Amino acid sequence: MKLKALCRWLAVICAPVLANVALAADYPENPISLVVGYGAGGGTDVCNRALALDVAKHIGQTLVVENKPGAGSSLSVSYIIRQPADGYHIASLSTGGLLNQVLTPSTKYDITTDLTPIAMVAQYQVGMLVRADSPYKSVKDLIAASKAKGELNYSTAGIGTPQHLTSERLAEQTGTKWTHVPYKSGPEAITALMRGDVDFMAQTAEWVPYVRDGRLRLLAVYTDERMKGFDAPTLKELGYDLVAPSLLGIAGPKKMDPAIVEKLQNAFQGATKTPEFANCADQFGLKVDFRGAQDFGAYLKDTLTTWRPLLEQYATKG
Repeated sequence: MKLKALCRWLAVICAPVLANVALAADYPENPISLVVGYGAGGGTDVCNRALALDVAKHIGQTLVVENKPGAGSSLSVSYIIRQPADGYHIASLSTGGLLNQVLTPSTKYDITTDLTPIAMVAQYQVGMLVRADSPYKSVKDLIAASKAKGELNYSTAGIGTPQHLTSERLAEQTGTKWTHVPYKSGPEAITALMRGDVDFMAQTAEWVPYVRDGRLRLLAVYTDERMKGFDAPTLKELGYDLVAPSLLGIAGPKKMDPAIVEKLQNAFQGATKTPEFANCADQFGLKVDFRGAQDFGAYLKDTLTTWRPLLEQYATKG
């Protein structure tokens, strides 16, 4: 091949690569949309806003938080997979959005192939709670009351959330029945409990301030170990081999430029180390747990593999 022809061939081959490198170097030139799959005011929303403020400082552009609640955050996932993979459309990814792809047969996405993992930032910590004036002092009391009365009802932030699935599995193991009352956000689930609309609540730790000021009583936690600062036992301590799946991360549409992913990943890593995020995590009972894009992708697949048998069991029922 003559030198001139070789140069033309190399120019054709390298042009897309060089264009992507230039695009990543200039990124971001515009504000970035960060979609949150739960309502405003809850732990997922507030802590994502804390992250967004610091990420903006790292990358030099504003992150605009958009709330798109519903279906245990599946609506936000369905939305983000349809957006351009240009780095200007990303989403908060929580456990419910992952698990619902198996739990709800009508869900039309696969997170392991339809999204680009960017970073995991934390784990939710779930608890079972009642009002402070409730006659139920323990999980044992709830189970006994359910068997005696026939049924109790409980609130969560949505169908397919870890708290919903783990509570249903607990009911199966104990031979009890209770009615799930789903809401669109943690604050709504808490309000329902405070009003007395439900007998108890299973929810991520947006309830922390309510327990600290004595309005709610924490009966147990769905974590592998006891939550720091709280004396409630784990379900495993009570004899039930149950730990709720848990993740909170950031993802975008599939086929995002790896250089842009790396830039966002590093910015979110820095944001998880700020006092603002630490304070938010403490307020809402999140466990800070940063994982880069590759490790986050592996964690998503492992979580889905572990919980698929139970999810399929519930999917066939509904």
